[in-house]
Amino acid sequence: MGYVLRALSGWLVQQDAIESGDRELYEYAMYSFMISIMPLVIFLIASGVIGMLTEGLLIVIPFMVTRKFSGGYHARHAYTCMIISLGLLVSSFYVVIHAKCSWIFHMLAVISGLSVIINSPIDSENKKLERDEINQYRRTTCLLIIITISVYSVLVALNQGHFAVCLAVSLVLTAILQLPCIVQRSQKRS
Repeated sequence: MGYVLRALSGWLVQQDAIESGDRELYEYAMYSFMISIMPLVIFLIASGVIGMLTEGLLIVIPFMVTRKFSGGYHARHAYTCMIISLGLLVSSFYVVIHAKCSWIFHMLAVISGLSVIINSPIDSENKKLERDEINQYRRTTCLLIIITISVYSVLVALNQGHFAVCLAVSLVLTAILQLPCIVQRSQKRS
């Protein structure tokens, strides 16, 4: 991947799109973007190949949108993030394939949704939120959780439990990725 990034940044320098001194910065930005988007692309391609693209989208889209505003654990290295993300997405897909919608998923959806609302937003070490951002992110997270649980409920009512499980899994994923930060925060208070 390094060769491709160097070639791309070299091309950008040749096109006068970036300064030659900024080349490393752009290579790092492209690397970070590629590593963060890679699990999503791999997951959606795999979902499509096995004929479950809808399920893949129902897991990934609510998860990504909610996670953007709710915050949570961020790996220190991009490759660690890629491995963890891919592992969680594959595990989620396994659950969706093998699980039946039941009261367990109803409970998980509600508990995870409440946990995310209560604990959001969680600051990242890389980007501290200002007071007005905290309030805005909290409101946005609350709205997203309410929408997700509402759609979940509609799917259950329409006997589309298979698709409802996807939404429950996306909520559980978001809550799980907040847990390390919540534990760390409570340890600092002690």
